[in-house]
Amino acid sequence: MAALAGYPSDISLPDSARYYNFIETTKKLNSNYDITWSFQYKLPSTSITNNLSSQVGFTTFLTNLSSPLSSLPGQYLGDQDPEAVLSAHALLTEVPEVLKTEDGSSILLEDAMLSGMLVKIAFDSSGLYALSGRDDRPGIHRNRVKRESLIIRDFAHNLVVNTPLSTISTSFSTLSTDTFRTLRFRYVNLGRTLHIDFRDTGTTTYAVLTSINLGYRLTNVSNLNNIMCGFSFSTPISTHQATAAPQFSAGNFFLKNFHVEGFVGGEVLTETVTSTEIPVLSTTTYTTVTGISAIK
Repeated sequence: MAALAGYPSDISLPDSARYYNFIETTKKLNSNYDITWSFQYKLPSTSITNNLSSQVGFTTFLTNLSSPLSSLPGQYLGDQDPEAVLSAHALLTEVPEVLKTEDGSSILLEDAMLSGMLVKIAFDSSGLYALSGRDDRPGIHRNRVKRESLIIRDFAHNLVVNTPLSTISTSFSTLSTDTFRTLRFRYVNLGRTLHIDFRDTGTTTYAVLTSINLGYRLTNVSNLNNIMCGFSFSTPISTHQATAAPQFSAGNFFLKNFHVEGFVGGEVLTETVTSTEIPVLSTTTYTTVTGISAIK
């Protein structure tokens, strides 16, 4: 197993690896309003040949890139390569080459930290999406990964959530499902909150998987009225490990009914609602006088 040509050395996948990435470009949404999207997936238990070695991960995300640029497979689960996406904002030498620090990290301008992505939600059987990576990508050490996990990264690739599904829900504790499961995502409250819901086949109501306070409100970032929903998939996640034990790709994975809802438009309209002034009644003080009689 060798590293893929042109990719970081920590991505080591077999020739049979499967990975893809798509973006729904027909709806360009305004992130100042709520964005809701959903899809159905099925990962049969027969697709997982060995619970300890089979690896599969899929993600969904909001982005302002109309097409994936240099999408990284493996444990990056379709993330854009920082050097490729941000090269226009990197500090270049006269050659030109991207200027790097002593430890090999690219020196990037601060206004480029959006990296084309607002939020990315991963369902990862290996937990490797939470790993730290190239160009100072924040994350955890390999000995702290959590299998069958929900992992969320924000617009700066910070690790916001890294939690085993079993600690979130007893009815959604593993990725495998022999019937189609619907996942719904609600990006609300001006991007401050993310709700994740799910329902299994045969049910008509959603159950809340989790609600996440993203802890930020993007300001001074352009193109936030041009947000699209996307999806990425990879199996296996990475063959690199301390032992020589092999890693296996998962079997069949099914995806259908990718659905997006939100406000399409570039102008955010605001209106101040005023009411007529409430009249104020003046008060007059009266004194009662007694002991006075009228004379004809």
